[in-house]
Amino acid sequence: MHTVQYSDRLGLVGVSTHSFRRTALTQMSSAGVPLRVIQEISGHRSLQALQRYLEVTELQLEGAIASLSF
Repeated sequence: MHTVQYSDRLGLVGVSTHSFRRTALTQMSSAGVPLRVIQEISGHRSLQALQRYLEVTELQLEGAIASLSF
């Protein structure tokens, strides 16, 4: 059974293998896994292509700003 079939069975709307892939890559990035390592795992040919997959959360933005020392 494909992920989409499982998603349909569970009543999940708008979920696909693509969304699971995007979430997994974003979680690795959030955990501090180097982008080159994520690129190797995901099979993207370039870092630019990989970065289109990675989401930036509000919490990440807040953490980045909080890390600044004035």
